[in-house]
Amino acid sequence: MPPKHTQTRKRAASDAPPSAKRTRQDTTLNFAPAPILPLHEDDLDAGRGGLRTMAAVYNTRRRDANDSGTVVARKLFVWGTGEAGQLSLGPPDDENINKLTKPKPFGNKSISQQTDAGELGKGGAEMVAAGGMHTLIIDANGRILSCGSDDHGTLGRTHRENSDATEDEDYYVLKPLDGVSPTGAGGTLRFRAARVAASDGYSVALDTDGRLIAWGHFKDGEGKVCFSDTDVDDAPRELWTPALVRALEQERFAQIACGENHVLALTLDGRVYSWGLNSTSQLGRFANMYRVRAQYTKRDPPADMLLTPSVIPELKNIVHIGTGLNTSFAVDADGRVFAWGLNTRGQTGTGSKKDKVTRPTRIKALERPLLDGARVVQVEGGEFHSVFLLSNGHVYICGDGDEGKLGLPPGHPQELRMPARVPFPDAPAYAAADATKDGQSKVIGVAAGLRFTFALGADGALYSWGTTSDDAMGQPGENWGDDQSKSTPTLVPMPGEPGAWLVVAVTTAGQHSLALAARAP
Repeated sequence: MPPKHTQTRKRAASDAPPSAKRTRQDTTLNFAPAPILPLHEDDLDAGRGGLRTMAAVYNTRRRDANDSGTVVARKLFVWGTGEAGQLSLGPPDDENINKLTKPKPFGNKSISQQTDAGELGKGGAEMVAAGGMHTLIIDANGRILSCGSDDHGTLGRTHRENSDATEDEDYYVLKPLDGVSPTGAGGTLRFRAARVAASDGYSVALDTDGRLIAWGHFKDGEGKVCFSDTDVDDAPRELWTPALVRALEQERFAQIACGENHVLALTLDGRVYSWGLNSTSQLGRFANMYRVRAQYTKRDPPADMLLTPSVIPELKNIVHIGTGLNTSFAVDADGRVFAWGLNTRGQTGTGSKKDKVTRPTRIKALERPLLDGARVVQVEGGEFHSVFLLSNGHVYICGDGDEGKLGLPPGHPQELRMPARVPFPDAPAYAAADATKDGQSKVIGVAAGLRFTFALGADGALYSWGTTSDDAMGQPGENWGDDQSKSTPTLVPMPGEPGAWLVVAVTTAGQHSLALAARAP
């Protein structure tokens, strides 16, 4: 149950984020996302494959392609629970193949064959995103493919009941979304996908021009399905196939991020839009609820929802955004980090003892002078914890410390309301020298599950810590069905000999996790 609303004082002018005092908008601050670059053998030989690939995912600035050397395909790996078909391994009622305790090549055999045959484009999959019970992939052709739960439009495919096709149980098969394609063939919306993000049931994607499409559904504060900000003209409560968001058609975006039931979108000039559930102030803005309710004349308005995308007024000159389940984050061009939303266990990192942080608030513990000049380049959050990746490869964390979620040594507080640095073990023996720092893996990417965290090294090593009952950490227990639990960063075992597969991207939704990896040369 969400915490009760708390009274907060009106923000004084002096409390506003420093970046909000700027009046000039820099239209070249961010760039529309470019496709993720293919991996080459030279990248892996130098131990830089992960660095280059993950930097392209999280950096909004364009990069020059390096076409030298043989292209190495990114293979898809999956682990966790696939009860809704999100592993694409077969019918979900077959528990033997839909509950994996550690990474396994993703999808049925034909997916690997398609990758090897180049049917997913040069280099295979570019990006993966995990929703509540569904999976999204961008291949090197620029298509978005989906599998998993098909409730209320989650997969972005035509509703079987409204199509001429015979009903078949294909939701566990990885297939392209309907209504969009990189070429616009067959009357589809021309959309070369470059980034994708998923909430529990609502998903968004950006193309190479920075246009934003959405599909699926939200659930309001009472669990009711919703999508549109009005019921005029029988506006849908769910959207089965992707479409441009009406309120955002004239905007162009650099980055997107999804929480459990809310979305952030970063414009090219550094503004941040938010929409979705606002029960814990995760949208970082208020609205005239009388006007919101007035848009509904035929049915009750969704509870605690703001479904019209709108700008968060305090935030300007933003270069990075991130979300937890019910928290939100932004980093401005000066490296200042802001947080808002649910804070019951200190997961905003602001130091506030309130259950909610209602407006963007600076995280003073992450000021650049305190970090030897480093800056936050990625933020991810779970249910009650948040993780911050710095430009120097260090990882900071805050929030609930129970069950090893913080990855800190014994004796740490059970609740950490300001971020602290996570120590890592020595890098694996196969790690290239330029992919390590002070003998440890140089971390270049993070991902947060409900109660656990992943960290990806430039050497291709993948670490996890925390706890889960759904096998999504990739840390097998002694017995089948045991909860997975690690109190400090621990290497995730990949198939084959250590170092045989180099992980270059990772994502998780809590019940299942996905990775892209390349075979070491």
